[in-house]
Amino acid sequence: MIANVAALAEVCRKARLAVIHVWYVVEPGAPELKQNARLFVDVRNAAANVRGTWGAAPVDGLEPLEGDFVVEKVRMNAFYGTKLDALLDGLAIDTVIVAGAWTNMSIEHTARHAADAGYRVIVVSDGTSTLNVEWQEAALKYALTQVATIATCAEVASSFPPRSEP
Repeated sequence: MIANVAALAEVCRKARLAVIHVWYVVEPGAPELKQNARLFVDVRNAAANVRGTWGAAPVDGLEPLEGDFVVEKVRMNAFYGTKLDALLDGLAIDTVIVAGAWTNMSIEHTARHAADAGYRVIVVSDGTSTLNVEWQEAALKYALTQVATIATCAEVASSFPPRSEP
């Protein structure tokens, strides 16, 4: 998955398309996480995704490069309470390619919000993952099919040839 996403990001950079990294980051003690859902309770209890720790660091091989953007979130949905929508609007982006972890949670929430907000959504099947095959297949074969195009990273990459230098 990591190699697939890294290759797609590189193709997007060469085509001069925006590459946006969304990181789940909380402060020590996770005071910003209302304890209304098991996920948020678990993040706080495990001290997961805390700024400055391994859990909040970019995955090896998917670090942002010069010109990339970083958006931090504290909820499953990459749009909720973040600057993502304003960034996409400012960059005049109308299509989002969604990759990352927890296909049946963060990817689904983000894709649904993007579709509701009027974006064309592409979810890369081999650029997403979750805890088990059943959840992955349920998300990609059922839940996401109504709000997104499902394609492989290579299929998406082939639609963005590099632009010539100005």
